[in-house]
Amino acid sequence: MPGEATDDSVSTPDLAEVFDRAAPRYDRTGVHFFGPIGARLVDGLKLCPGEDVLDVGCGQGACTVPAARAVTPGGSVIGIDVAPAMVEGARDEIADEGLTNVDVRIGDATKPGFAPASFDAVVAGLVMFMLPDPADAAARYHRLVRPGGRFAMSTFGADDPAFFHVTDAVVPFVEGGMPPVPGRTDNPLRSKEGIHRLLRDAGFADTRIDDETLDLEFTDPRQWWDWLWQTAGRMVLERVPEERLGEARAAAEDRMRQVAADRGRLVVHWNVWYSYTTAG
Repeated sequence: MPGEATDDSVSTPDLAEVFDRAAPRYDRTGVHFFGPIGARLVDGLKLCPGEDVLDVGCGQGACTVPAARAVTPGGSVIGIDVAPAMVEGARDEIADEGLTNVDVRIGDATKPGFAPASFDAVVAGLVMFMLPDPADAAARYHRLVRPGGRFAMSTFGADDPAFFHVTDAVVPFVEGGMPPVPGRTDNPLRSKEGIHRLLRDAGFADTRIDDETLDLEFTDPRQWWDWLWQTAGRMVLERVPEERLGEARAAAEDRMRQVAADRGRLVVHWNVWYSYTTAG
């Protein structure tokens, strides 16, 4: 219900600072993750030329760029992100793509600050589970879309035990205990029934959830370790004292090698849920 925070939420200032530090390497480790998930989310939304779209928690444009292409000609996309460095990265990506129908700005996904009925669609790619109150956010997005407008979000489904087998190796080295890890503990977004209920309570209808698995493959343990630093997992890694970081990395990489031996390649099977719903 609105007003109830999930146990694994992270404050907005904390998120901004973490992703500002992650921005220089964000999605630049050679691992294809955010881009494919963003493109798949937008593709399933079936945007049309001339539509207006809001991308909340836009990062460096994983959803923003394909949405801008889809609504051309005549449509527009606004992307907002709480981290200034991510906004700058998104602007660079948009400039590289030669897109002129996009405006990316600093903004809070929990309080977008736009007039009601401003958009035909709102997109939230891998962001809802980081918000302190996803139910309240969904209700706000419902108010932002026009009658018959749509909302689309991507979240994580079933965990691959191999991933947390690796990251749990870092836990003994974390100073002061584990911080909240977005999306891992039980909350409404961790079940399909919970997602249906959350979106229904926000005023949406006809929710569809596409359940797919993305194989996230790494060339070697070094690449996996580098990739962790440009995700929300950075919140954990930054709590490891510098003098113990080498030990933590060695422990994680030992488990990575176990994964590679068990599976024949260094791969994580990442279950992603793509949810689509319509405003009544």
